[in-house]
Amino acid sequence: MADPTPAAALDNHTYPDSRRTNERTVTMVTQPGPDEGAEMTALAEEAPPTTVTGAFGDPTKFIASLPAPRGIRVEFIEGIYRMAPPADEQHNFWAIDILVMLRNAGVPHAVAGVGYCPEAVGDAHVTGAFIPDFAVQHRLADASDIEFRRNHDGWYPSTMLRLVGEITSPGDADVDREGKYRTYARAGIPVYLLIDRQKGVAIAYSEPVDNGEDPRYNIAHQVGLGTKLELPDDLPAIDTAAFT
Repeated sequence: MADPTPAAALDNHTYPDSRRTNERTVTMVTQPGPDEGAEMTALAEEAPPTTVTGAFGDPTKFIASLPAPRGIRVEFIEGIYRMAPPADEQHNFWAIDILVMLRNAGVPHAVAGVGYCPEAVGDAHVTGAFIPDFAVQHRLADASDIEFRRNHDGWYPSTMLRLVGEITSPGDADVDREGKYRTYARAGIPVYLLIDRQKGVAIAYSEPVDNGEDPRYNIAHQVGLGTKLELPDDLPAIDTAAFT
């Protein structure tokens, strides 16, 4: 594996300040607005604008109460509820290819389509609820994981996760590069694998640090699409030759 690079040193990646939001009132819009502070942003690019406003408490309960259409994914990232329409064909082919590579290399518990959230601290609500494009779990769900999911409206604990992966889409690539990057680091997930279709790179982030204001990964190993990407934590390399 090539020498890793400090994550902050990558010249084509930015780390904006963490967003502080009002977590008591939410406005749902179907197109991004100028101020995302307390908005739910639907990423369907051609959906007509509509708004729904209401008070909410626990994010997982709020998501469970939403009448989201079939196939729409709702996540809670940095105080914003995001509704993502089904991904395009290429996106899903690549996600499947990566899962097959991992499973063929002997990695157990590689999954897709499962939702996770971190354990809330004290009286606070969870700081994120996310559905990675693909993931590797440390283990199959045990009795405590199943109980956690029951108590969190269908979301498993993020402590199950060894690796999370995202493949960018044109409408929300910055969410994967920034909001999810910080959310995964804050949750302490050991490895974040980002396949950036728009920039033509694959990045393996490792050594998460939650320092409060600006959670981040200390290490980033980046390659251009078309080459092999070595992964940390004794995980197998990912061959991105098919992603060109």
